[in-house]
Amino acid sequence: MSEINLPYDLILRDYQQPVWDAFVHGTVNRGLTVWPRRNGKDLIALNILVAKAIQRVGTYLYVGPYATQTRNIIWTGANKEGRRFLDYIPPQLIKKKYETTKEILLVNDSLIRITGSDDPDSLVGGNPVGMVGTEFSLWRDGVLDLLRPIFAENDGWFLLNGTPRGLNHMYELAKSVATDPSESGAKHPDKWFYQYLTRDNTNIPTEEAIQEERESGMPESQIKQEFYCSWTSSSEEICIPLDIIEPCLNNKLHKAEYENEPIVLGVDVAFAAKGDKATIAIRQGRLLHPVRAFQGLDAMDFADQIVIVIKEYNPSMVFIDAGMGDGVISRLRRLGYGEIIVPINFGGTPQNAMYANRTTEMWVRTRDWINSATAAPQLPAQEELIRELSGPYLNLDNDRNKVAIESKKARKTRGIPSTDHADAVILTHAEDTIALDFMLSWNETTKIDVDTSQIM
Repeated sequence: MSEINLPYDLILRDYQQPVWDAFVHGTVNRGLTVWPRRNGKDLIALNILVAKAIQRVGTYLYVGPYATQTRNIIWTGANKEGRRFLDYIPPQLIKKKYETTKEILLVNDSLIRITGSDDPDSLVGGNPVGMVGTEFSLWRDGVLDLLRPIFAENDGWFLLNGTPRGLNHMYELAKSVATDPSESGAKHPDKWFYQYLTRDNTNIPTEEAIQEERESGMPESQIKQEFYCSWTSSSEEICIPLDIIEPCLNNKLHKAEYENEPIVLGVDVAFAAKGDKATIAIRQGRLLHPVRAFQGLDAMDFADQIVIVIKEYNPSMVFIDAGMGDGVISRLRRLGYGEIIVPINFGGTPQNAMYANRTTEMWVRTRDWINSATAAPQLPAQEELIRELSGPYLNLDNDRNKVAIESKKARKTRGIPSTDHADAVILTHAEDTIALDFMLSWNETTKIDVDTSQIM
């Protein structure tokens, strides 16, 4: 076999060289690269995976958020010049391609599997010794924790990459391996490689290209996120942007600012052994306590957990999701708590006619509470809560001329998980006053007809 140079037919850019050297020539076995769009993260990552697979025989994973998405990018996708990604694997190193399963067998019997985080059970089988995790910010939460013990046991490695999507699991990982997750440059904390870059570091894309995106309608918040790797910038369509959530995470209220306020609970009901969780939110005025979550409890057991919270906090009202909560509500009433129990139908008629349903109304009230210029609340720094609050879009339902929160089905299509924690929090605002200024500002930008006589 003739000599083959890796990376294959790819000239590394100066900012790509450190991660190549760290993994291919160095001893680093854990990595996270936070790069802006259009900077070749998949090309360099695929070349690293191939080089490592030649160095050591084993099973290797190339994992994106969804298997179909990853396979479309890597198996059939191409770069801006039209060259396929798979063409960056030297043909002399390929023994066989498996079209059905999207796997590549190399000449040394290493196997490369192209798959997604949406099927975590398929990832842990086969004892992988190496992995590239692309678009890690959009991965299903918790999947990396399933794989870490495997790599620890077999002395394996993984390299994660992505562009920020808020203060989610990728941000938390960045915080754990870097003193400042927004500090540019490459670092080697212990066996970790961490690199955070923006287009100001790479000069890609050009400022002219970014200006073209801006002039074609790309929101400034998205420009900050995609090209300048802002952890806290949110899409302008988001109902509760991260930009307004973040200050509340560091806001420390004095006891005198909330101790005389009534306490209300919001309860989102779920009984699944996996997936959706039952949650309880505890709010006292501007103070939101950490949301409590429970997995797989039946109605009786979850009702007992609610009773524990009721006895601890003595709330004035307990707003409960009526859709799944009949058994829980009946149990609490039998236990003597009927006077403070208020069932809420998420799809029910809102108190204000401008909203499509009760859910939308509660989301907007929660937004106004968080975004108060004079009385900002204190929010718990819970990753699930932050991610869920900053997930759904707020849209205009043109058919009914009403404001509507994005449906759960639409969120799932975008990779947004169930909003169990956020649903409990918005329930604590089931009876709050709606802010007139928000409605008027929405009317100004969307031209929706607002009947101010409906404002409570």
